[in-house]
Amino acid sequence: MKKDNSLKQAARWVARMFGYKAENKFARVLWYVFATCAAIAALLLAASLIENLVFGLSDLRQRRERDRMENSATYLHDYGNQYASPFVIYHDGYPGYLYNTILGHRTTTGIQWICKSSDGDSLAVFCSSTKGKRGYFNRFTGEVAVPAQYEKAWIFSEGMACVLDKGMLHFIDHKGQPLMGKEFPYTMLIDDYCFHNGLCSMLGENNRIGLIDKQGNWVVAPEYYGMSYDNMGFWYVRDGDWNDGLLDAKGELLLPTEYKNIVIVHEDSCILTRHLNHIHQVLDFKCNVINPCDYIEVNKIVYVPDGDGDNTEIVANCRKYRTTENYYGLMDKDGNILTPSVFSDITAIGPDRYHCRGPHGSVILNGKGEACGK
Repeated sequence: MKKDNSLKQAARWVARMFGYKAENKFARVLWYVFATCAAIAALLLAASLIENLVFGLSDLRQRRERDRMENSATYLHDYGNQYASPFVIYHDGYPGYLYNTILGHRTTTGIQWICKSSDGDSLAVFCSSTKGKRGYFNRFTGEVAVPAQYEKAWIFSEGMACVLDKGMLHFIDHKGQPLMGKEFPYTMLIDDYCFHNGLCSMLGENNRIGLIDKQGNWVVAPEYYGMSYDNMGFWYVRDGDWNDGLLDAKGELLLPTEYKNIVIVHEDSCILTRHLNHIHQVLDFKCNVINPCDYIEVNKIVYVPDGDGDNTEIVANCRKYRTTENYYGLMDKDGNILTPSVFSDITAIGPDRYHCRGPHGSVILNGKGEACGK
């Protein structure tokens, strides 16, 4: 009863606020209902405000704790962040930022990613997380050196960096000032617009690729369809038929584009080549032949004599060797190569007669690798 009286008193109080006067029974009921709803709404509003206040204080406390944690030495060193230098740490967050451990605060914020130079240059590339533009920052201070204003930007190499601005490539110095006074077209066929031993791959006006020097002059004329640098000082090149060749560090031709594949094996200091005729060879770094025929397997060749009714297989005099591409060549019993590996299979039809099948037909060879029939 006391609870009911309290509700009635609250309802009357609210009703009086709205100018209620009990003139008849119906009016009193109507105002009681209205006042009760208003009182409930007020209670709900008050509860919502209290809840928002509690959550707001909790969120503020969590954000302060997160900021404290992100600025702590333990978090910065153990979270798997990237060191721009021993003094500047890049935190990959949303957004990312640079933190100077000596100053003890963030130096640059709103960073999507960074990329350091391989030669230890003082400037590194960064990408803005807002507009996606590229710029450069000092790795040792974390401060922006060249604002994020380029469509694309590559690391500094040998004192200069290539940037893409308004659809054209040009080179800049550490202050963002243009060098060479020349512009070049951009192509996705080149992913490394960096200088190596004074040379950089670049697209010519004929949509072919060559090498320029630091003055923007062509050292290797743009005549290739593809070009990439190997860390051992070689340039891979490719012609319009996707055949591979090789240049040295100065751009001099070492191997013409007459190979299906060229692989430089750093740990063995050798070059693996595969000719258009499927011959595999091993070369040294001066392109001298170390192994004139590199194969992975040698098998005996057997045949069944005709006319005697015996199905006993006899081993022929020569052997067949197989390359990694599953092409075969003929080899004598002493291991001397008689033919290149240009056949899809070789079978014996006699002690020194071999049926060799290839992409362009078949041929019969004798024990010296000479054609003696079709």
